Amino acid sequence: MGIGMFLRYTAGMLAGLACALVAQAADTETPLELQTLDVTGTHLERDAAVDPVVAFDRDELVRSGHSTLGRFLQALPMMSGSPLSGSTNRRGSGGGLSRGIESVELRGLGAQRTLILLNGRRMLAGGNGSSGVVDLASLPMAMIERIEVLTSSASVAYGADAIAGVVNVLTRKHVAGVEMSARSALTERGDGGVLDLSAVTGGRIGQTQLNAGITLHDQQSVGRADRSFSSRWLTVSGPDNVIVPTGSSAPPHGRFRTSDGNVTLIEGEDGDRAEDFRPFINEGPDTDRFNFNPFEDLIQDSRRLSVFTALRHDLSPSLSLTAELLFQQRDSDTQIAPLPFFTNRLPGVTVSEDNFYNPFGEEITDARRRLVEAGPRRFVQDNQLWMLALGADGLLGPWHWQTQVQHGRNRVRQTQTGDLRRDRVAAALGPSFVDNGVARCGSADDVVPGCVPLNLFGGPGSITADMLDWAGLSALTDRQVNEESLLSASAYRDAWTMPAGSAGLAVGIDVRSTDAEDVPDAQTRAGNTTGAARQTTQGGFDSRALFAELALPLLANRPAVRQLDLELGLRWVDYSNFDAETIFDTALRYAASDWLTLRLGYGEAFRAPTVGELFGGASESNPIVEDPCADFSSLSQTERDRCVAQGVPADGSFNQTGNEVPAVGGGNPRLSPERATSFTSGLILNWPAFPNARLSLDYFDIEIHDGITALGASTLLSQCIATGRRTFCDRIQRNSDGSIASIQRNLQNAARETARGVDIEFGYRHATAIGELNHRLLLSRLLERSVQAFDGAQPLTGVGRYDADNFGVIPAWKGTYAASLNGQRWFAGYALEWIDDIEDQGGDLAPGTRYAVGSRLYHDVHLGYRSQHNLSLVVGVDNVTDRAPPFIPNGGELNTDESAYRLLGRRYWLRLTHRF
Repeated sequence: MGIGMFLRYTAGMLAGLACALVAQAADTETPLELQTLDVTGTHLERDAAVDPVVAFDRDELVRSGHSTLGRFLQALPMMSGSPLSGSTNRRGSGGGLSRGIESVELRGLGAQRTLILLNGRRMLAGGNGSSGVVDLASLPMAMIERIEVLTSSASVAYGADAIAGVVNVLTRKHVAGVEMSARSALTERGDGGVLDLSAVTGGRIGQTQLNAGITLHDQQSVGRADRSFSSRWLTVSGPDNVIVPTGSSAPPHGRFRTSDGNVTLIEGEDGDRAEDFRPFINEGPDTDRFNFNPFEDLIQDSRRLSVFTALRHDLSPSLSLTAELLFQQRDSDTQIAPLPFFTNRLPGVTVSEDNFYNPFGEEITDARRRLVEAGPRRFVQDNQLWMLALGADGLLGPWHWQTQVQHGRNRVRQTQTGDLRRDRVAAALGPSFVDNGVARCGSADDVVPGCVPLNLFGGPGSITADMLDWAGLSALTDRQVNEESLLSASAYRDAWTMPAGSAGLAVGIDVRSTDAEDVPDAQTRAGNTTGAARQTTQGGFDSRALFAELALPLLANRPAVRQLDLELGLRWVDYSNFDAETIFDTALRYAASDWLTLRLGYGEAFRAPTVGELFGGASESNPIVEDPCADFSSLSQTERDRCVAQGVPADGSFNQTGNEVPAVGGGNPRLSPERATSFTSGLILNWPAFPNARLSLDYFDIEIHDGITALGASTLLSQCIATGRRTFCDRIQRNSDGSIASIQRNLQNAARETARGVDIEFGYRHATAIGELNHRLLLSRLLERSVQAFDGAQPLTGVGRYDADNFGVIPAWKGTYAASLNGQRWFAGYALEWIDDIEDQGGDLAPGTRYAVGSRLYHDVHLGYRSQHNLSLVVGVDNVTDRAPPFIPNGGELNTDESAYRLLGRRYWLRLTHRF
């Protein structure tokens, strides 16, 4: 469905409904006041206690000290994994175009499986929108009234993506007057400054309510060298897990594979003789690996402008029109280390034995050099997002109906500096000679015009500006655009009367159209850079859905049964590129008394592949792989035969010369939706002896089938040799000498995932001599978190562990506690965040490791005062004990997980708010 046709169709439908309802309202002698009850997880107008929903009001959000919604949500116990954050290290889905956005993961099941809603409507994906991840930081904090987190699947109510649950952000609807606020934060070390300025206004003029807010968020960068935990990339060595430095194998003094092994330039030598080089030290405390962390940002420099406006006009007591607009402009500037240059990653690029600067007199196929002369690379992003929603709601006879049309557009333009052109590098490292004291490319009989030979061997400073001007790129520019249009219409009524009450019926229709395009720079698409080649992603899909929900009051006011309700839901959805799906869910609520309620729920859910997963352009990578066919002595005869069938020489002469192999990934238009089932059970206890206390306990069990995954290169190789199945072997292409030419890592429906555990919430409030004291405890205990990559594979378990590739940080326990004291003028609060200990059980960086990572407790406090002139002042300290993040051997360059732990240490903040 084209956007033009979509908007014409929906505009016509809205106009028709409005006209009909105006006429209906005019004929009504006694207009009805609408009593809307919006509950996250259903279209039925009923009590929220049926579903496990955790809610947070505006006061909790403001006093938390968090400057963005993403940071507030990820600290919650039901969130885990390693979602995107403001750190430059976390790129995730969407690659560099999503660097700096903020997302969350319920149960650590991935950001794409947590549905984000704004006032009950699907949010537009941000960053690289083809990846389908919402940028929570795009929502202005000043306009948020309430957040509801539904911790169970909700695909019947909302369609795709609500496998793990739903986060519904509700905005302020009844603002009166003007509210201006300023918040400033600074770390103990005087860096990481954050400034938030916001203004909110609203009021009612006649039958029209208008609310509007604007927020400016300015975040200063922090370098990795500014924190001891990230100043150098570390790893562990030996059975005692001794922490030792590591780094890049492309240092400024170079690493060159010669016939005598890997060598590097001796400090102070010129590099024009083979004797100027010594053996390269690959690991240990005296490693020659390059520490690039001092060049890189820990937190990127970023500025955001967010605007949200909402208008509601009541044409009559039974008919209203609504409009909402969200706009965000994000500008960020990220610095990373100077370019690491690898000839072995560039097909056809070697250092010729006749290159003027080559001191070894032999061709160098594997030359590595950090181009510090070019300076740090920079990524500058210009990200603009907007969403417009128009709607109407009203009464038509017994029906309470609402309809909405929404369109949104997100675009990102990224400019990158510091890369080289592959074709010019090949010429600059080819044969060269000296002509009248000037080095020139080619030969005296065949000079390459304009080419300047590149000196990789002379150490820092040997690469001149002329060399960089010839081989370098001024900039690479990538652009990404995604758009989404939504149409929804639903209606609710009391369908019929039963002995225990009225049965409720909700029906509706959803129409959705999604398109995305990710266009890398022309040089990147041509594979003519020293980075990985990447092709254009372009595509889209449409869907239409019908749904119905039914609430049946079975019993009421019976002995041991105050209320017994049953709910049933059904959704049919048809995608333009998949077969139609029909899913259902059911829920049972049993209120035994005024103080005890039990609830059960079961539902089917699904997640449609994103545009990037379906139509993602091919992209190159060079994973580290040990080829099992390189050592026939360790293989059985059957396994040797499978190697030979792959193209490996039968005499076993193949020898792997490097552990980096070329791999190609990309989308798969034949993907089908992920499918899931969700079971929940729980109880709510309001003990009469403590009327202001509430306890809820909920069990959840989520099973995902046909999970979308890309098998790793090592997995494809090992499974091909172990099983001989074409599913694995057909993805591997070899050269005539047996070496790997390419491994295809396209996405497929193969994985099974499980998340099972218990959530606990306890709240209590009581009066004191100086004000009301509120307590809130949230705990989550994960009992199982597993992934089976394909049928027959050994399941990977994640509870209490760290796995960068499959889970991220998955603590068995995670919890928060908050206490707030509210007096007439003064108020104060204390908050605690607890992350249980985990174990790093190895990965690509430190294979075979078993490393204990201790738990973390973060303490936050704040104190505030409200004057009689509508002025409030709040001061706070986050991470009072200045706790640093833990060391995780497989945590990557930062030595930790930046999404789970706080990076900047103790932080002081101040907020000033004035209402008038």
